[in-house]
Amino acid sequence: MKKLTLAMLLAITGATAMAQNFEGSTIEERIAFSTGDNEDTIKTAKGYITMFQLTNSNKEYKDMYESYKWIKAFAPYAQNGIYTQGPFMFYNLINAEQDPAKKKAYFDEMMELFDLRQKNLDALNSFAKTKSTLGDVLSVKAEYYNWTAPIALGDKFDLRESYKNFAEAIKMVNEQGGREITGSFLQTFFLVSDAVYKAMPNTKREQYLQDYLDSKDACEKMLQLAKEAQEAGDTAKARQLVTTYDAPLAAIEQIFSQSGAADSAQIIAIYTKKFEDYKSDINKLNSSLNIMQDNDCDESDIYYQYAEAAYALQPTYTSAIGLAQKAQKDAQSDKMLEYYNKALELASSDANRGKICLNISNGLTKSKQYTGALTYAERAITYNPELTGKAYLKMANINTMLGQYNDAIAFCDKASAADITVSGSANRLKDNIKKAQANQAANAAALKAYNDFKARQKAEEDFWSGGAKK
Repeated sequence: MKKLTLAMLLAITGATAMAQNFEGSTIEERIAFSTGDNEDTIKTAKGYITMFQLTNSNKEYKDMYESYKWIKAFAPYAQNGIYTQGPFMFYNLINAEQDPAKKKAYFDEMMELFDLRQKNLDALNSFAKTKSTLGDVLSVKAEYYNWTAPIALGDKFDLRESYKNFAEAIKMVNEQGGREITGSFLQTFFLVSDAVYKAMPNTKREQYLQDYLDSKDACEKMLQLAKEAQEAGDTAKARQLVTTYDAPLAAIEQIFSQSGAADSAQIIAIYTKKFEDYKSDINKLNSSLNIMQDNDCDESDIYYQYAEAAYALQPTYTSAIGLAQKAQKDAQSDKMLEYYNKALELASSDANRGKICLNISNGLTKSKQYTGALTYAERAITYNPELTGKAYLKMANINTMLGQYNDAIAFCDKASAADITVSGSANRLKDNIKKAQANQAANAAALKAYNDFKARQKAEEDFWSGGAKK
């Protein structure tokens, strides 16, 4: 068998593939691109590719690594397998290796492989059955870094680097598109963000609050796809999406609620300091309003200042709602209704007006104006029937606050039936209501038993002191 020298092969593979298009090519043609049209060398390459696949199936990762090295050096455009299966190979090699130096070497090679895939992505996509985006590649890189860096780097592991990888991946997917970001990825990202926040609470709180909103919003958008799938008759896909995203959404909400980051005094302090820097930037003003609104800071003076500044720059329904809430606090009912109606006017469609009605309902709920909150939740359905499930869930929450548990449970059932995307939240609320009812019943029974005991004790005392036993 003829053998090409290493120097010759490396010289050949030095040719860039950035503009190379392998569409419709055979594996032999892609091997020949790097090694030259040499029959023996092509056979050798195909042999290594076969061994790579076989050792992967048999979980023989050290042997797989030997094949991987040859393919990466001499036939990097032959197939996508070394890029998609290679990271898992390195993950197993790192876990099995006892020598810290070798662990680190494997880790560095894995990171280099991700870099190479990014560099060669256009060429690899030109023949791949499933196309990948840069965001997809960065998402996988972020997860593998998070899994392996603590093992491979030990005390040199940098949590901030892990966070940077996740944030970069999500940004790239949002900007350039990509496959669906899985619920597990979003949950892991938020766990990393949570760890960064806990390590540096004084400097990372604002970032953490934004990460919470972004992660939560991403899960909710994916759950919306479940509703679309159900409406299209694809029940299996709808259920799969709910399974994939509802549990991570619940976990993200639980992690956030336990973090202490939503402390209103701290958030108010942050945005009070930021106001001078943000007051001329409409995007930062609106983002800050959303964060304060979602964290029970929308009755604070600084919230109203942001709303006034944002409305003056560019009126939006977000700032209009803020001004309505200020008018409400100042007992200016006419102004409150004026700004709420203005918020609805600023919407571009009935679909958005329905969403705004739910936002108004939230604001009224926080100020304990429950009748108005229920009214706007009902109006949301009138504007946008697609929001029926979310509106019913809102009504369930309001009735829970009012202690009208049976009505709340009924609205939970209606919400689940109307919208699969809120079924998980509705069922969790329903379970909590039933627990509250059980506790309430137990407390009532305990109080009755105690009162009966006290009555009997009083009767005994009256009897022995000369009174008649009743």
